[in-house]
Amino acid sequence: MALSVVAEQAAFTLHTADSAEEAGRWLESHDAMAMLLDTEASESLAVQTRSSARHARLPMIALAREMGDLCFSNAFSWGADDVLPLCVTRPLLTRLRSLPREVATLPASGRGTALVAESDKARRTVVGRVLRNAGYSVMFAVTKDDAARFAVQEDIALAVLNAELADDYSATIEAARNVGSKANFIVCANPRDLKAIRAELDGALGVGVIDAFAPPENVLFASNELKGGSVNNRRSPRILYGTTVAFRGAGREKDDFGFCYNVSEGGLYVRTLAAPEDDEVWVEMCPPRSERRVRLVGKVAWRRRFNHNEFATVPPGFGLSIVDGAKGDLQAWNDAYTAICEALG
Repeated sequence: MALSVVAEQAAFTLHTADSAEEAGRWLESHDAMAMLLDTEASESLAVQTRSSARHARLPMIALAREMGDLCFSNAFSWGADDVLPLCVTRPLLTRLRSLPREVATLPASGRGTALVAESDKARRTVVGRVLRNAGYSVMFAVTKDDAARFAVQEDIALAVLNAELADDYSATIEAARNVGSKANFIVCANPRDLKAIRAELDGALGVGVIDAFAPPENVLFASNELKGGSVNNRRSPRILYGTTVAFRGAGREKDDFGFCYNVSEGGLYVRTLAAPEDDEVWVEMCPPRSERRVRLVGKVAWRRRFNHNEFATVPPGFGLSIVDGAKGDLQAWNDAYTAICEALG
C-alpha cells in the first residue's frame, strides 16, 4: 500500500506481481515506465527482461532491506539502475518524479558494433544492455572459437573479452590488429589476475583491463577512456571506485544514498537516479582502500538524469568537485587517492 501511495503521488499507476513469471507475462503485453524489484528475488526476472531489446531502456529500481556496498554491487550486476531502502518511501518518490514519461524507443546504433565475449548469461545480458544504450549494436560470443573468430571482423568497433573465455586474449588482439582492426578491446579479468594482465598488456594501444565481477557500467567507463586507439590522458586520472555514498544538500536534514562510480583528484562521480537539486552537497563515504569514513563538502559540477533521448555514455548521477571538509577528512581523501593512483601505476 505504501508503494501504491508513492506511485500515485508521482503520477504513476502501480501494477504488482507476486512472482517473476506473472511479472514477465504482464511485461509482454504492457508498456512500463519503471520497474520496482525486490532484491531478494529479482535476478532471474531482471535478466529475462533485459534480454529483450524492447526493455533495454526500462529503468529498474531495486528495493533493499539493508543498504550497503554488497547490495548495490549485486543489484547492478543483474541490471538495476539504482538501489533504495524498502522501508523508506521518500527516495522512491524523488526518483519516480525524475523519470521520463514517454515510452522508450529502441536506442540508435551510431557507434558501430560491439562484441561481448562472455559465457555467463546474466553478465552478457547486462553488458549488452549498457552498450546498446550507449549507441552500439551488440553481438555475442559464448565460446572461445566464436570469440577469436568474431574479434577479427572488420566492423567491430569495441570487443569486450572475458579473460577466461578468450584465455589467449593477447593472440586474439594481435590477430585483429594484423588484419587492420581499429577496435578498442576491454579484457574482463578475475580480480586476482588484474595486475598480471595489466602488466602483460602494458603499452598496447586501445586496450583496457577491468574487474570481470565489477558493475557492467565499468565496461563503458573503460571504453570511454580509450579514444582514437590510445589511452585518454588527463591531468588528474579518473579511477574506477565503487562504494556507498551518503549525500544530502548542504544544510538538509536527511541523507540519500548513491554509489560511487569513479574518483579523481578533488572530485567524484556518484551514481543515482535522483541527483540533488542543491548546488552544494555534503557527502559521506569511505575513501579508496580505507575503512575510515570521511564527510566532505562538494559543489555539483554536472547532473545526468535518466533520459531516453540520448546515448547513455555514463550512468545517471552527478559529478562533484570537493571544495571543503574537516582538515583530517580532506587529508584522508587526498592520501587515499594518491595511494590508489600509485598502486595502479
